Amino acid sequence: MKHIIYFIILPILLTVVGEFLLKFAVQHQSIGLDISSLLLILASPKIILGVALIGVSAILWIIGMSKFQLSFMYPFLSLNYGLIIVGSDLILNENVSFNRYLSIGLIAIGLIIISRSNHIKIKESS
Repeated sequence: MKHIIYFIILPILLTVVGEFLLKFAVQHQSIGLDISSLLLILASPKIILGVALIGVSAILWIIGMSKFQLSFMYPFLSLNYGLIIVGSDLILNENVSFNRYLSIGLIAIGLIIISRSNHIKIKESS
C-alpha cells in the first residue's frame, strides 16, 4: 500500500497542484509565442514551481513503473481529470456541468474495479 501512495497517488497529486499553479500564473496573462511571453514564463515563480512539481511527479511515476504493471498504474492517471474538474469548480469558480461530474463518477467506478483487480507487484531489487 505504501508504494501505491508514494508512486501512484503522490505523483497524481503533485501533477494536479502543479497544473493549478500554472493556471494561477497565466490566467490573467496574454501568453503567446514570442520572447516577452517566454521571459514572463521563465520569471514566474508559480510557473517554475508548477513545472518543478510536475517534474518530480514524473520521476516518482517512473519509479512506480518499476514497481507495478503499467496496465494497473495507468488508469489511475484518470484521477487527474476528476481532481482538476472538482478543483476548477471549487477553486477557480468555473462553471462545471452535471455531465462532467457524472463522468467523474464513472471514472471512479472504473478505478474501484481496477484497484480491486489482481496487480502483480514487480519484484523489488535490493
